[in-house]
Amino acid sequence: MQSEILELIFSGESQSLELKTSIRDPSILAKLIGSFANSQGGKIIIGVTEPLEIVGIDELLTRRVYEAACRRLTPEPKTKLSIIEADGKRVAVIDVERSKEIVLSEGSAYVRQGTLTQPMAWKQMRQHLPPQPDASTIESLTKAIERQSKLIEEMHEQNRKSNSWQARCKQQGIGFFLGVAASVIASIVYALLTVNFRGYLDSI
Repeated sequence: MQSEILELIFSGESQSLELKTSIRDPSILAKLIGSFANSQGGKIIIGVTEPLEIVGIDELLTRRVYEAACRRLTPEPKTKLSIIEADGKRVAVIDVERSKEIVLSEGSAYVRQGTLTQPMAWKQMRQHLPPQPDASTIESLTKAIERQSKLIEEMHEQNRKSNSWQARCKQQGIGFFLGVAASVIASIVYALLTVNFRGYLDSI
């Protein structure tokens, strides 16, 4: 296992591998995990710097951040956290399986493209939707819209109270992104409801 991890680390980041020195923000880790789950799956290795050098981790902190990140994902994908000895130091390896459903990270969907984590495009979302989505799928996306709306309102409120033009521009950019993401999810839910309603009409 150690030799395999070392080989992975020194091969560098890829579509299925992300290397991190450390992660203290559960939101960042949740976004990464979600992007792998919405793609082909992969590994996140924590405790590695650029240029490639193994520096190790704070194991207790890493476990706490991982657990908090998983709670931010809906539905929670299949993942596994392993602490492995590599080159005399301990690194964290998070294995993420590909999800059959769209995994939302705090209300937004992300995907892995090359070595980047990016917002999921409409076509990519459609590919993850089952032909006949059930009520739980529609419910989860509806709740995502509600969360997005609250986030947008919070951003707008911060924007109104801010005295810095840089901060205002930043908040407007975030608000715009959240608005686009919410509208995409809303479109999906509308399409799902339309399909289900038509199916119901066909059955009576």
